[in-house]
Amino acid sequence: MSSKTVIAYGISIAVLGLIAGAPFIVMSGAYLALGAVLAHGYAKSATKHLAYNREIEPCECFVGNTVTLKIRIENRKPLPVFWLKCDDKVPGDGCFNSLQLTPHVPGRAVFSNTVHLKWFERVERTFEVSCEKRGVFRLGPVRLTAGDPLGLGSHSTVLQGTHTLTVYPKIVQLQGLPWLSRAPFGVVTASGWLHRDPLAVVGTREYDGSTPANQIAWKATAKTGELRIKELEPTVQSKIVVALNLSTSDHFWQGIDSQALEDAITVAASLCSAMLDQGFAFGLAANSFGVDKGSLFIGPGLSDRHFKRILDSLAHIGLPWMSFSTALRHLRYRISRDTKVLAVMPHLSEADSEHLSALADAGYPVSVILIRTSSASGEAFRRITGNIPVYLCRESAGLEGAEVIGFERIV
Repeated sequence: MSSKTVIAYGISIAVLGLIAGAPFIVMSGAYLALGAVLAHGYAKSATKHLAYNREIEPCECFVGNTVTLKIRIENRKPLPVFWLKCDDKVPGDGCFNSLQLTPHVPGRAVFSNTVHLKWFERVERTFEVSCEKRGVFRLGPVRLTAGDPLGLGSHSTVLQGTHTLTVYPKIVQLQGLPWLSRAPFGVVTASGWLHRDPLAVVGTREYDGSTPANQIAWKATAKTGELRIKELEPTVQSKIVVALNLSTSDHFWQGIDSQALEDAITVAASLCSAMLDQGFAFGLAANSFGVDKGSLFIGPGLSDRHFKRILDSLAHIGLPWMSFSTALRHLRYRISRDTKVLAVMPHLSEADSEHLSALADAGYPVSVILIRTSSASGEAFRRITGNIPVYLCRESAGLEGAEVIGFERIV
């Protein structure tokens, strides 16, 4: 029974007492209404001067990791709060299964905490949360609901503060892919990727009239009295772009195989991690929107910061926003001929195989990784078997929980 209902009852009893000429009934109704008014005012005042803080440590992690959720509730007034319910809105799509959640709306749930606060008291609670799903998740806002001492009613207020938790794809070990070789795609023509290392100076030689001034050895020139230039040691560095296909069927209306999509994202993140360890400059392309309203593309780079940028993109990726063939067409004008293209395919369509073959025919080194064995058949598969190496995942089921993923070359 709400306080407003009790107030109405009290007023009605008082009026009936007046009509009947019974002063004790009038006083009883008046006291009942007055008590309900005071209880309503108490509940309304109890929600004021409250602080609700949540902390997530760390706020960035990988799938399968555990983060610490700290909740601090503070009463900053001399009025005690007999009961306070804190309904914090969190993702309800399976990321926080380790918490006791109440469904709220599709994709969102409520994490509730009920506490009792004395005057100027602070309560802290800590929860260990296992992150079981990739993505960028928003926590908050929180609804605070306080009740009166008589239990007649409650009052609520909403605090708008939010926090973001970024869960990166899981990084696993890859086996069966030739990443330990400096020529991971076999013997190819070394056109455009044989460079001189500006830090590896092995000597000096006479100036030939065409060398840039930044390669002049000024100390040797001053010592000999003749212009000398640096003799640099040649080095080989491969540039690789991981082309991630987010489509799991020929047409979007045929649905999305969410497990196959997550497996492909896991393989793409693991490939980038392996290339960072091996010293290859790596990039990422996908049939999702990028910052320039085209397909997502991050050029080749080699640093921890570059790897984190790719992980952030993979964490934000959701459904495909265009066909993979469109992303391949955009990719052709964004990379040089010496850049290797490694296509991670949860599904292979005829349009995809046509554009992959076109890239290979144009001189781009291309390799394909198939996530599902069902893609290793049909006309689309036969079209790329001529001049493109194809690797197939040995595990036919989902890769969830796997620490090592094995591949074998089938073409």
